[in-house]
Order: sequence, then C-alpha cells, then structure tokens
Amino acid sequence: MPVTLKLSDEEARDLAEMLSTAATVAASNQQDGAEARLAAWGNLVSRLMKELSVTSKLKGRIAYADELGGYAFTREYEESAFFQDCLDEYRDNSFWADLVTRMADKAISEHLGPEYFENMPEEERRRTAEALEKSLWQECARYGIDRLGFILPPSDG
Repeated sequence: MPVTLKLSDEEARDLAEMLSTAATVAASNQQDGAEARLAAWGNLVSRLMKELSVTSKLKGRIAYADELGGYAFTREYEESAFFQDCLDEYRDNSFWADLVTRMADKAISEHLGPEYFENMPEEERRRTAEALEKSLWQECARYGIDRLGFILPPSDG
C-alpha cells in the first residue's frame, strides 16, 4: 500500500534530519547478522532523502554520496544542522553515563567480590550502585576527566 505524505518545507527538512539521525545511530550497530537490516535501512533512507531533496529547503543540501552509496546531506549542511547537535549531545551523554556506570560497577565488584557482584540480579546491582553513580556523575559533570586517573601495572609503562 503506497503512502503519501504532505509535508511543509520545514517538516520535510525535519524528516530528512530525523532520517540522518537514525542512519547515523544505526551505522554504529556492530552486531553479527545486522548487515542485511542495516543495508535495507540504508536503501530506504537514501530513497527517502532523494525524494526530499527536491523541496525548496533541501535543494542543493542533499546529494548522492559515493562513499555511502546513497543520498545524504552535504558536508556543508551537516556542519550546522540541528541533528548534528542532537547526535553530539547523545554521544556525550552516552559516554559519561556508560563511564560512570562502569566505574561504579568496578568499585562495587571490588568491594563485594566479583563473583558475588556478578551473581546479583541486575535490579539489585543498579540499586546498590545508585549512590556511587550519583557521586561519580557529579564528579564527572564538575571536573570532566581532569581528576580521573588510571593505575597501570609497572609492566605497562
């Protein structure tokens, strides 16, 4: 069943940016067996981007990209696009959230013992780590990596 959408120029631009956001996030999927779905998504995104490229707000801002094998925003457009700001914020927040969770898990695992910690239900692990994660989050929010240190074994350095 064919689908027809009537979009304003602004909505067409927003849809194209949403497609680019989804394509960028999907491209980071490294799971075995994801290749076919990723290729299908890429083909659909390219087809939709090509259709959207004729709108007045996007004319000249979407082009065929040989390196991607499909239609995408031009580099010039991407540099100041809202979706890039969204992706940057997402990457930044994901990095810090993952770092804080891993640091808290490591500290608690060392305190309780790795075997005990690994056998805890996930919900209990998260509840146990909550206060430490909050403290680490505040530390990272305030100082970034300035006060983060690594203790390397003598053989590593």
